[in-house]
Amino acid sequence: MTSNDDFSEDLLIEILSRLPVKSLMRYKFVCRFWCALIKSPRFVSRHIINYNDDNTRLVVEKVPGYDEGPPYVLFHDETLVDLSNDERFEPPTRHDHELLGNCNGLFCLHDKNSNRISIWNLATREFRALPKWKGEIPRHKWVYQLNFGFELDSSSNDYKIIFILNLTDDNTRKDSVSTEVILHTLSTDSWRYLKANELSDYSFLGGQQSENTYLDRICYWIAWRYNNCQEILSFHMRDEAFHVIKCPDNSYFPNPILGVYDNSLHFLDFDRSESCFEKWVMKEGSWTKQLSVGPILGVLRALEFWKNGSFFIESNTNQLLLYDPNTRALRDVGLGTDGLFLHRYKESLISTEWEDWVVDFFDIPIPWQILGVYQTDFDSS
Repeated sequence: MTSNDDFSEDLLIEILSRLPVKSLMRYKFVCRFWCALIKSPRFVSRHIINYNDDNTRLVVEKVPGYDEGPPYVLFHDETLVDLSNDERFEPPTRHDHELLGNCNGLFCLHDKNSNRISIWNLATREFRALPKWKGEIPRHKWVYQLNFGFELDSSSNDYKIIFILNLTDDNTRKDSVSTEVILHTLSTDSWRYLKANELSDYSFLGGQQSENTYLDRICYWIAWRYNNCQEILSFHMRDEAFHVIKCPDNSYFPNPILGVYDNSLHFLDFDRSESCFEKWVMKEGSWTKQLSVGPILGVLRALEFWKNGSFFIESNTNQLLLYDPNTRALRDVGLGTDGLFLHRYKESLISTEWEDWVVDFFDIPIPWQILGVYQTDFDSS
């Protein structure tokens, strides 16, 4: 292939990688070259980068019993003005699932009936059920809280996923609580335990419905020490180590959330006593207060960051509101918050098929983790 051909291929990748997945799935049938190009890891990675934050959409997960119909709704209008432009869907198995979160267009699903984990690419409709991971936990312990994170370790070009399992035996004493940390890497397709004795002092925010915040190959969680000290824990994919970050002003925040905007870590909380929102941004290792909004009456808490620095709010009448700090506008999105969980979603072409060249996919077999049953209750198959 000549240098001109190389340039043409590079230019084609730049053009096609800015298109939605639905279009690319059709273009795979143009010719064999286009098919191979669109399926290649190089193109998949470039699409994730070029199909940027402007194309992030909102996925709403409905708790069973609150509404009839499919449990998940994708809103195609990024402004969330036209809620009629939606797509309701459910996993292919149609079992009782819950979303553990998503990364690069892949949803991690937990099947409550079989207690198994699946990976689902909503855009391509690829779905793969994964086997149970056979692990050991101390007898008479059960998992009461799960936190997880996944990201790319750029030093090894390998996806890693981490699960943090808080265990208890229903005894409220501190010595009855323990923590297990398990790490999976794609390249070896295997799990291993990580030593993280320091995590036994922490209880994490959100539990199984809390998605990790990730930036520059680092995952972040808000956590509390059992002495009521509030901190931010980070896990660095490269050195596979936990680090502690102090919260802004070393203060306590009742309902904080973390998010990423403009390639920086953001921290947001609602002060009920003052009816004000305060937002900090992490710059060069320190927190700087970026925004103070209020008083805003009738607000219960902040829920999730959205786009361009905006964030979702839950009103005290359980309505979903969106605040834009750039225009200082607060509007009712038109959705109730009862029984809903919000997920930021950006589609991708990452495949769920096992192929040696796919470096952008990870396997997530995990054990018993959600249901809180005893170890002896699980099958050994």
